[in-house]
Amino acid sequence: MSPQLNDIFSDSWSKLQTGGGKDKPLRNIIVSNYALNGINAYTVVLRDADAQNYSIIFYTDYRSPKVKQLQLNGKVSIVMYSDEEKLQLLMKGEAFIHYQNKVSLHYWQKNGYKGRRSYLAVPAPSTIIDEPTDGLAHIKNAALDEHDPAGYENFAVVVIKLNYLEYLQLNREGNRRAKFILDGGNEWQGVWLIP
Repeated sequence: MSPQLNDIFSDSWSKLQTGGGKDKPLRNIIVSNYALNGINAYTVVLRDADAQNYSIIFYTDYRSPKVKQLQLNGKVSIVMYSDEEKLQLLMKGEAFIHYQNKVSLHYWQKNGYKGRRSYLAVPAPSTIIDEPTDGLAHIKNAALDEHDPAGYENFAVVVIKLNYLEYLQLNREGNRRAKFILDGGNEWQGVWLIP
């Protein structure tokens, strides 16, 4: 790849690696995948990015319908957009579910993760209900600290191994667009595109 393409590729991964932090412009990502009833899309929080293994990570409730969909067909597309930076990243890859293993335990025990309580929802996510509720009334006054293991039985980590990354930078002086494809030899090939 040309030095400019290398810089864009590196910058994209740098943004992904810092994008999962609180108040970061690329924190929320839209994931799309095939399902039995069509194509599903949902917003999740980017939790981690691993430039060495070309993967990004988000968390989900193992009881969520998206888990079964991803197990049937792990091919996904991901879109992130920062209005602040006028930057869009479009990615494609394959999703792998980690549940009750070393990967899921590592992320469950990670310091600073405050969302553990949400995995205690009853009934499970996407269940039809009569009245609006978050499903957490049964633990409303329970004292759960950051490291409480309650909820781990429903916690899953989705690791998406990327094989395609497309970069689009909007700019009044001229938009720039490039795509990068992972070849069979685990090398990324980049080319410029007309925006």
